[in-house]
This record gives sequence, structure tokens and C-alpha cells, in this order.
Amino acid sequence: MVGFSMAKVIEIEEGKEAPKIEEKGVDKTTQSPLVKKKFNPKALIFPLVAILSLVGIGAFYYFAIYKLRPTPPSQVVLFDRNYISPKSKLHSFVKQLPLLSQPQEPRTEESPLNGLLFTKKEMEEMRSRRPVAVMTNNHVHARSASGYNSADIVYEANAEGGITRNLAIYWSSAPDKVGPIRSLRQYYLEWLSEYDPILIRDGCAESTNPKANACGNVYAYGIKDISTIGAWRWNDGRRVAPHNEYSSVKNAWEYGKRMNWNSFPSTVQSLEFKNDADMANRGKKSIVKTVFHMRLNNGGAYDSIWTYDQPTNTYYRKVGGKNDIDQETNTQVTAKNIVIQKVKMSGAADGTARVVIPTVGEGEAVILQDGKIINGKWKKASRTERTKFYDNSGNTIKFNRGRIWISALPQSDGKFDIIEQ
Repeated sequence: MVGFSMAKVIEIEEGKEAPKIEEKGVDKTTQSPLVKKKFNPKALIFPLVAILSLVGIGAFYYFAIYKLRPTPPSQVVLFDRNYISPKSKLHSFVKQLPLLSQPQEPRTEESPLNGLLFTKKEMEEMRSRRPVAVMTNNHVHARSASGYNSADIVYEANAEGGITRNLAIYWSSAPDKVGPIRSLRQYYLEWLSEYDPILIRDGCAESTNPKANACGNVYAYGIKDISTIGAWRWNDGRRVAPHNEYSSVKNAWEYGKRMNWNSFPSTVQSLEFKNDADMANRGKKSIVKTVFHMRLNNGGAYDSIWTYDQPTNTYYRKVGGKNDIDQETNTQVTAKNIVIQKVKMSGAADGTARVVIPTVGEGEAVILQDGKIINGKWKKASRTERTKFYDNSGNTIKFNRGRIWISALPQSDGKFDIIEQ
């Protein structure tokens, strides 16, 4: 120890009183206790800043460099923008986003039947099958019918006794259940010949008059007829034969493959089509009524009423004063175009109640579309040629894309009324 001798050190260790040491710079005459300095908070600023800086540097290194270090090239997964790597670890908010679906193919292919648009792939599939014609019952005890809202075209005309029957043409869709099916009449046979279809029917009209002999002509024309093959009876607790027999368009196509009837006929002629009119160019409201037989009092059970709906540019059907419902879709029957085809009708003079309705030739027609009423004509050059429609100036009618409903109204017995326009 500096300033002490060894003896003095030993004395201190043995407990002897240590000598008083004079402190330099201290006044011996006024020896008083030392005064403590006051605390200065400014003295902590520099140490605190230094500590925070060190913490910040450490946090930056850990989170910005260590945690987010680049992925080694050997672990990089390359993929295009339509592919998501299964190795990716997505954040929770990304996982909630829906994956992008494959871009849809544009609908550029037009149906020659009613102008609906399809993709090239869809049209390729459709052209591998034939249209299917279904003779459909419209008796009051057969309602509601199945399949009308899946049909491309529907024909409506008198059968006998003021009772109407409908011929539905299917191609763009394949209902599992259509009907009830009933027997064929000659004029329906001539209308369906325009599509060279597979025919579903139950029976046919026999007559000594060749203009009414559907049974003989269905074979003479070489119609691809399956009649009731694949049909069944369905009982819902209120329908009875002959108002409860049904068939399937899918079944008809399967049968068609076995018979090599699985291609769209090249002879089918197309109508002309257009897009729906803009809202500003549509009619506001129209309600029309068709009466198929005025001389026979059936209480209006077969009268049809069509009501135009401007927002959807669609016509809704009532029959017998009630909404006509498609039983399979539970929706009211609709059409984009209504054609009132005025025809001649006469008795077959064969000792039966059969009627003759010529389909080849020309006559007056009224076309309902876009909420407007167009007066014009219809023309059909032969049994197999498509019926065409024109306005009074001779211009070809361009139909809206969608279901076409053709009502063959007899000039002598039928009536077309505009209820509201």
C-alpha cells in the first residue's frame, strides 16, 4: 500500500487504532462533512440513447436480415401465373382468396335452331347428336307438363275436339323426363321433318286421307322413330293413362348412337337471329291471347295468354287461365319469341274427327318480340324445308336468341286478341 510502512499495516491488521490521515485539500480548522451534489436527469440521456440504439440495431439484424434472408437458388420453385406451388406457405389472408378459374371459352357458335350461343367445344358435342322431337300432351288432365323450359322450339296446334297438342324440339339440352307423350298427327310430322330428328311419340293418327295419315307417312318419310322405346308410366296420384306416359331425351340420344343417328343433320336450315333490343327500344307491356277453337266450347281450357316482361325481355305463358308450369324446373313456361302462324284447317273427311292443316305454302303471321307486335308472313317451300318468317315489307324476321314458340292458329276457328299493349 502506498504511503504506509509494513509495521503500520500489521498494526491495522491486529486491530490497533489506525492513525488519522490528513486529507489534502481539506481545511483542518473547519473540518465539516462533505456536501453531496444534486441529481441531474440530463446525465441519463446519453446512456439511454445508446441502449436504445443497440436494441434497434439488434432487432433490425434479426428481423430484416436473419429472418428474411434470400432463399437459396436450390430451393426456388418456378411456376407460371396460372399455377400455385403446393410448397408455398401462404399467409392466412391469402388463403382466404378464391383461386382464379380457367378462362372461359367465348360463346361464338350460333345454334341454327334458335340462335343460342355456345362455345366451340359445346357446339362440337352438340353436333354429335340429333334433335329430338317429342309429341307432348296438353290435355287438362296432363298438366303440368315436363320439359318445355328446356326445349329449343315448341309448336302448338289443334288436335281434335278443340284440344291442343304440342310438339317440342330438343337439341341444346337433354331433359331426363319429357311429356306426357301422346300420338302423332300429320301436320306435326311435317313440321318436325324440318329438323330430321329422333321422334318420341305414343301412337299416331290413321286415316284413309293421305293428308291425315300420320301412321303411314311416318314410315314413308323414313323418320327416325323410337316411338315408346324407353318410355314409362308415372303415377303422381292424380294422373291416369293416357296422360301419364313419359320419356327421356337422354335415352333417345343413347338409342340414336346404337342406330348410328348420332350426328346433326346437314339439311337443317338456320333462321336469322339477333341480340335482344336495348331497354329503350323495348315495348313496355303487352298481353296477348290465342284461342284455338271458337266453335267448340271448352271453357277456355286451351286458350293461351302470353304476358311480356320488359326487364327480362321474355314472354310468360298461361294456359286455361293458370300459369303454365314446367314440372321439372317448377318455373313458369317462357319464350323469347312468339309466332302466331295463321293456317287453314279442315276436316279429313275420313269418317273420323281428324283435321287437316297444310304446312307447305304461305300465310299470314304475327311475331311477338321485344315487347312489340310485328305483322308479316310465313313461307314453307316443302315438307323438309324450314318455315321462314318475314315482315310486311318482305324483310326476313331476325329472332331473339332463345326459345321460339309457334302457335298454329286456324283462320276460320282461331282468334288472336291483343288484351293490352
